Amino acid sequence: MTEKVAVIDLGGTKIAGALADPDGRLHDQQRVYTPSQEGPEAVVAAVAGLVQDLQAVGTAGGANIVGVGIGSAGVVDAAGRNIIAATDAIKDWAGTPLAERVEAATGLPVTLENDVNAHLRGEAWKGAGVGKMNLAMMALGTGIGGAVMMNGEIMVGPRGTIGDFGHLPTFLATKRACTCRRQVPHLEAVASGPGLVAWYHEKGGDNAVTGAKALEKMAESGDPLALETYREAGRETGRALGTIVNIFDPELVIVGGGLGNSGELWWGALREAYREQLVDALREVPVVKAQLGNQAALVGAAKKIWDYLGNLKQG
Repeated sequence: MTEKVAVIDLGGTKIAGALADPDGRLHDQQRVYTPSQEGPEAVVAAVAGLVQDLQAVGTAGGANIVGVGIGSAGVVDAAGRNIIAATDAIKDWAGTPLAERVEAATGLPVTLENDVNAHLRGEAWKGAGVGKMNLAMMALGTGIGGAVMMNGEIMVGPRGTIGDFGHLPTFLATKRACTCRRQVPHLEAVASGPGLVAWYHEKGGDNAVTGAKALEKMAESGDPLALETYREAGRETGRALGTIVNIFDPELVIVGGGLGNSGELWWGALREAYREQLVDALREVPVVKAQLGNQAALVGAAKKIWDYLGNLKQG
């Protein structure tokens, strides 16, 4: 009987799941809605239910499901057991003992890490970072997250917060509070998907524009304010990435998330500001697009649980 693991990517709007082979290949991918405003018990039940569905599918196909890997929104403690801090994207998510609850519901060992850490782990294993031991990543979408790998290990810190790059300062003079509730100008408030749209509105833009894709199309068609806003968001992202590289000295920096798929208008501004920020010794550190798309966190979750199971076998 072949062995597989169940893997989960838990976000504020959807929960993606799949079965994964030891080599990271994904099978039987599924997706369910995240009951994000119904409280943590509802979210845990949705995760456990998806894992149980995957168990049933795998068993019916002749596989033995031996563990669960989860990448979750929120700050995960260094032990990989609990959500210790979170934004309002999932109501009352902080304090949830997610790994313990899923283990109790499924009878399987569970590994848990922040979703962007899982994303970088996946890119390092099977994507843009293959062959590199020292990497930094920023994922830009509804929010902005990050992750750092040094000497082949994801860095987490004693409180699990290394890589919280969305809360780096921005040069843009926004007066809006960040999602962290601080009344200070943070990157996420102007360069995430919702953030750059809100920044456009703050600068006097049309309130009928509600999405980053619509704003990008307006910028590409030459709308002056949309163009200015989109380039500003790209430049602020590039400045932040340059700062990250100056601090961590990675071999490569990877940009993922929905905004990572933006066109050259955004990427050109990002690269320009990134190069301006780098110290001379780091001028050659490349910044590249992520390769695995929305499968990255699932692949990373697979890598983590397979490594954990392998260590158990070795004693």
